Amino acid sequence: MKDNTKAVKKGWYARLSYPKKRGLWGFIFLVPWLIGAIFFFMVPLVQTFYYSLFQMDLKLGGFDYTFIRLDNFINALTVNTDFNTYVLEALKDFAINVPIQIFVSLFVAMLLNGEYKGRGFFRVIFFIPIILATGITDVKLATYTVAKQGSQNFVNVDFLIQVFTTSGIPQSAMSTILQTVTNIFSVITKAGVQMIIFLAGLQSISPQLYEVAKMEGCTKFEVFCKITLPMISPMILVCMVYSIADSFAGATITTLINQTTFTNGNYGLGAAMSGLYFVVTVGVTLICTFIVSKVVFYYDN
Repeated sequence: MKDNTKAVKKGWYARLSYPKKRGLWGFIFLVPWLIGAIFFFMVPLVQTFYYSLFQMDLKLGGFDYTFIRLDNFINALTVNTDFNTYVLEALKDFAINVPIQIFVSLFVAMLLNGEYKGRGFFRVIFFIPIILATGITDVKLATYTVAKQGSQNFVNVDFLIQVFTTSGIPQSAMSTILQTVTNIFSVITKAGVQMIIFLAGLQSISPQLYEVAKMEGCTKFEVFCKITLPMISPMILVCMVYSIADSFAGATITTLINQTTFTNGNYGLGAAMSGLYFVVTVGVTLICTFIVSKVVFYYDN
């Protein structure tokens, strides 16, 4: 009788198919994230949009709420000219930095995935930015960069300007290239997570695919275009979303929102700016995800 009782109690899990078991455990591991997303993201998000509809005046014991409909949003878009400027600057930085981060992280991951002596040492060197990605490190690096600007720079900007001028490159393109080159250290520092994702994706590709391509006489460029790039396309999508979120989170507009909300005490306007910036961030992410997902290849073993 005891054995039958135990069989009945454990039978519901044993009767599940393997895909259902994977789905069950996937949901179990997803529960902590769901709890955090609901209480630490969704609730503050709803409160932010709620506060944006009010004029909030600080008083003893709390706030005095005055319902002003969409005036804070109108003020952010029309009256406060800095908001639109910073949004455009964030979009420009996203358009420049995200493709470069994806390219650099993929390039470095392919180098670190090669077979050569000292590979572990070079992996540690490139992954140090992830380990040292703290506020103290950022302050020290920024201080060092400012101290060296007058006497020594990481890039010979004058030489690059001379080369671009003699080459006939337009001024707008030249300024963009110079900004990218001078910020290459920051780009590499922020590309550490993407390197790990790409490296994991490269190592998951079956070596048999490369052996077959070698037997067929494919060049390295053909192997990259027809095997490597399609196989890691899901990782490209993941890294793109991560890079977009990181780019918008580190934009200068976040400082403007913080100053408007807490320094100036205009909580309603700051909430409206946060809501508008959130909509822009989500919109850009959805558009880019929709476009890139059309060319993503999923390989099922």
